[in-house]
Amino acid sequence: MRINCLLVLLMSLPQLLGCASIDPITLRADQGKLQDLTLATTRPGFSGAGYAAGFKNSTGEIEWTFEAPHPGIYDLQIRYSASGAKGYELILNDVGYDGTLPASPRDFSEHNAGKVEIAQGKNVLKLGRGWGNYDIDSIKLVPSGPLAPPKAVAAKLADPLATPAACALMERLAQNYGRGTFTGVIKDADRKHVESVTGMTPMVMGGDLMEYSPSRREHGSNPRNETERLIAAAAAGHIVTYLWHWNAPTDLINQRNFVTKSGKRVDASWYRGFYTEATTFDFAAALDQPDSPAYALLIRDIDVIAAELKKLDAAGVPVLWRPLHESDGKWFWWGARGPDNLKRLWRLLHDRLTNHHQLHNLIWVYTWNDHDWYPGDDVVDMIGMDAYPKRANDPLIGKWADALRHFDGKKMIALTEIGGTADVPRMRRLGAHWSFFASWTGAQGPQKTPEADLRRIYQSPDVLNLGGR
Repeated sequence: MRINCLLVLLMSLPQLLGCASIDPITLRADQGKLQDLTLATTRPGFSGAGYAAGFKNSTGEIEWTFEAPHPGIYDLQIRYSASGAKGYELILNDVGYDGTLPASPRDFSEHNAGKVEIAQGKNVLKLGRGWGNYDIDSIKLVPSGPLAPPKAVAAKLADPLATPAACALMERLAQNYGRGTFTGVIKDADRKHVESVTGMTPMVMGGDLMEYSPSRREHGSNPRNETERLIAAAAAGHIVTYLWHWNAPTDLINQRNFVTKSGKRVDASWYRGFYTEATTFDFAAALDQPDSPAYALLIRDIDVIAAELKKLDAAGVPVLWRPLHESDGKWFWWGARGPDNLKRLWRLLHDRLTNHHQLHNLIWVYTWNDHDWYPGDDVVDMIGMDAYPKRANDPLIGKWADALRHFDGKKMIALTEIGGTADVPRMRRLGAHWSFFASWTGAQGPQKTPEADLRRIYQSPDVLNLGGR
């Protein structure tokens, strides 16, 4: 018995001592293999024989091959200089860890790029241009361990009149937050693909109110009973999430080959009316004039959507409701007038649905990226993030850490859209504990994920499928 206890103690000693006894791994630019880059010395403060410069074209890349005696989780720190915020593409052992470097125009600065996973023995790290131009002095890998699990979040909805079904769903999400990630898809075809490959059924089923937008119906669009499909999905046990690609209420350009003021040629057809480039609708001006025809059209559209949400309410279905998504990207018209006007529109939508239409089955999910755009805790129940990483296996640990800094212990965080399938086992090893994920559809859906990876993810104990806890 004493021998067994001693053995356990010896095995636990590295964890008890922490990572301080393991030396960091430093990769200098002059030690890497440079492709279409130069080893420069004009900028002061570099280490080694020079720094890597010339990340101006798509083929610029630096590659390091190094040995790691201790596998595990490391913090990756980039020592760099950049005139402005610059995106980079980082690949470690064929896993993507893309991110953005903050501006550091004068001296070399150190940026913590988040957690990465180091393998035993040989490792290959590549750093490519991404969409920026910057200089790289070195990369340091510091033994750390995964991020701590998120703090518990109270299962309390902002709406004091929330339905029992909505409260029960919120409680279910809160109980599993940090314990497991609910899987999700958007369309029935995506669900069927997952089932055929993995034998598992995604828990979350998504839908889009896009075709109910009046300015689309005017052109003959057909919603094809999208709401009824989601009611049936809920009856089959799925958690329902609904978003709305809101076609602008009016002022659609409706030209297939439209030339913008900047000279860019775009498709501004009516069916792309949710994009900023396809409409001249000024919703901020409409909000300024509540007695205007434009404001009346905003209300008309909201009321049409309320009718669909009421069908779900009548069926006892709570909804993870995700309107006005990706606003800070500004590619949708509801983000084209800046953060303050987005907040005004969000609050109008919230008030109209909650108070005027008495819809209390909604769990309001705000798609977050830039905190300046956040509408406020009193009108948001959950935080969502959308991601379409260049490499589908990117664990998105940086996006998770960003959201956690603002919302840990306050709001649950979900991966509301992802191109491909969230690699939940890898994400959780690094410390990302999304409440749920929802794969996008078609070429950006589960079919984008290799079948072996899809099985590994959906059959993992880290995920919660239909029929799970």
